[in-house]
Amino acid sequence: MYKALLLDLDETLCDTTGANNLALQAMAERAAALHTGIDGEVFSRQYLTGIYRDFTPEQAAYFLPINDEGAFRLLLIETILAGLGVDAPYHAETLQQCFDDTRNQCFGFFDGVADKLQQWRQHYQLVVITNGPEFSQLAKVAAVQLHDYVDHIIIGGQEPEQKPAASIFSKALTLANCLPSEAIHIGDSLTADIAGANNSGIRSLWISHGNQRTGDVVPTDTVATPQQFMAFIDGLAGQ
Repeated sequence: MYKALLLDLDETLCDTTGANNLALQAMAERAAALHTGIDGEVFSRQYLTGIYRDFTPEQAAYFLPINDEGAFRLLLIETILAGLGVDAPYHAETLQQCFDDTRNQCFGFFDGVADKLQQWRQHYQLVVITNGPEFSQLAKVAAVQLHDYVDHIIIGGQEPEQKPAASIFSKALTLANCLPSEAIHIGDSLTADIAGANNSGIRSLWISHGNQRTGDVVPTDTVATPQQFMAFIDGLAGQ
């Protein structure tokens, strides 16, 4: 019988892409309003690429040594502005605050997730394991009041290693007081969630969001949508 659900946050419990898109739109509009020389859409696309560390080798050498996430994002904005020919680094804090405020206001659970978490908590230990820096993940946790819905929250940026490292799954199992065979891990990333769970002997459920599986990582089970994931967990009763 399963005792614990180990849950990813972004794109599993919460619609991060939807919140990002609204925040980027607001940021683009603010950028264009601040300076007529800024193409807001180009600026926001480059910002999104940067915060997910999709760097050229030259950019990686420049940005990756910066450990402070807030400082990194401000420098990223300043660098994008300069690349667009805009000498206005003083706009960086305004634009970063616009993105953060909008995303936090729009960040939320997928439909039905909050109710399901409350139901599942009566039967399972619920442990969220989310990769990412404190800078962004703590704000997301607060935005949905996640502590009210789950038993434990592990933020990768606060740990020695992030998913798919075995250490972070081991910590989750210890918090849930269960064996690997008594847990299921649910997530949308094959490389972080599914590979990590598989390597730790934990049953894995991949939410594909309609994407085709690539590479050698094979989930134990696959669903296409968060709604199907919720139905899948409901169907585990007694297993």
